[in-house]
Order: sequence, then C-alpha cells, then structure tokens
Amino acid sequence: MISLIKERLKSYQAQSIHCSQSILAGVVVPIFEKDGDACIVLTKRTDIVRIHKGEVSFPGGMYEEKDGNVMKTAIRECCEEIGVRKKDLEIIGRIDDIYTLTGFVITPYVGIIPYPFEFKTNPQEVAYLIYLPLAYLKEANPVMELAEHEGRVEKVPSMHYNGDRIWGATCRILLKLLQIIEDGKI
Repeated sequence: MISLIKERLKSYQAQSIHCSQSILAGVVVPIFEKDGDACIVLTKRTDIVRIHKGEVSFPGGMYEEKDGNVMKTAIRECCEEIGVRKKDLEIIGRIDDIYTLTGFVITPYVGIIPYPFEFKTNPQEVAYLIYLPLAYLKEANPVMELAEHEGRVEKVPSMHYNGDRIWGATCRILLKLLQIIEDGKI
C-alpha cells in the first residue's frame, strides 16, 4: 500500500495558495504500514492548547520564520508533538493547500514512518493518538455539517472514528489524500 501511495503522490501536482506568511501552517500526514494496510496517525488535541481545543488534527503548526519553509515547519511540529525523529520520517509528497475555517492556510505533507514506532507525545498539546486505517477511510461516508467561527458559517465534511469526530480541514485533507490514492487524479 505504501508503494502505491508513493507512486500516486510522486505524480500529483499539488495546488498552492499564495498568502501572507502570518497565516501559513504546515502539517504532516504521518502514515505507517501494518499488516498490508496503511494507517494514518492523527492527534487528539488537549483542552489546554490555545486553538482547536479537543479537536482531531494532524501534527503541525504555524510557520515560523526561523523554519525557512513550511515543510520544515511541518516536520518540526511533527517531531515536537508526537516524538517522530527527522531521520524516521520520509516525506513522500504533498497535497493541495487548504484554507481553514479559522483563517489559516495549511500545507499538508505526507510522510512515511516505520512500524512499529514508539511515539512520544507532548502532553501539553496531544491528549492521545488515533491510528486511522486507510481501509476505514475508504468505507467512511462523511456528512456535510455547518460550522461557525467568528460569525462565518460554512459547510464542512465530518466523520467519526472510534468515538472521535474528524471534521473540517483534517477531514478535507484525508478525503483529498484518499482521492489521490484511489484514482490518481492529477
């Protein structure tokens, strides 16, 4: 499965959104292979983080000038939040930038992690990890829900896995990745 994901991402031309550096964020979509299926690592954010309290997300965060570029931001945040070492993360591509309801532009990078891997989460940011099987994602039927932030309302995709709600930007990133893997749309 990992080889198929690599192949599809290699030929995918991700769309960029040009914007101010002050709203840029980078995330890693960490994937490992277990028993022939790919699993995507998601984080359940704590209730003490500044934004997106208690939400399911990818490891990532805001661009900082010292990072140099958004991919380095995504990798740095992945290392800080879930304890992945740079040497254990193979970035294999990226998917389209997306706007979030809260006004950020996220650049998602897909990375492969060895399995088994001993994650070390940052307890200030991550309550626990979720291992979402790609097979589940293929069968999921996301629904569109209304979401509101600072008076703005928009429809966002949402699905549930083991009692956790995966919605908004995280859900859109997952669905885009699935689309790329399944039909190789370029």
